This record gives sequence, structure tokens and C-alpha cells, in this order.
Amino acid sequence: MEDRLTVIKDKKKNSTVYYSKYNPASELMYDIEEAEEDFLWMVYEIERVRNENMHLREFVDHIKRTI
Repeated sequence: MEDRLTVIKDKKKNSTVYYSKYNPASELMYDIEEAEEDFLWMVYEIERVRNENMHLREFVDHIKRTI
């Protein structure tokens, strides 16, 4: 099974991410804002947490072997 984060990143390569919020005062009734920075932050945080989790698992395995 392919990594879900990799799939999301591949899909993102050819598109732009936006926020949209209903606003009846707006010309098109929605406010639209680019979300590129937030998307990249989210991907970075997921990768950071995965890496941290991997290191913690290795540490726990090491401790189990030494006990």
C-alpha cells in the first residue's frame, strides 16, 4: 500500500490549495485565500512526527533488548 502522504503530495504538485469561506458581502459570496503555506507546514509536521515516532520506537526496542 502506498504511503498516503506521498499520494497527497503527488496530487498537490499540479494544483493549488485554497481556503474558501462563505461571505454574503463578497462579490462571489465567498472569500478565497491561498493555503499553500499551511499545506506545506502540515506536510512538514506530519513528516517530523513520523520521524520522531520512528526514533522513539527504535529507542524502546533498544531498551527492551537490553533489559
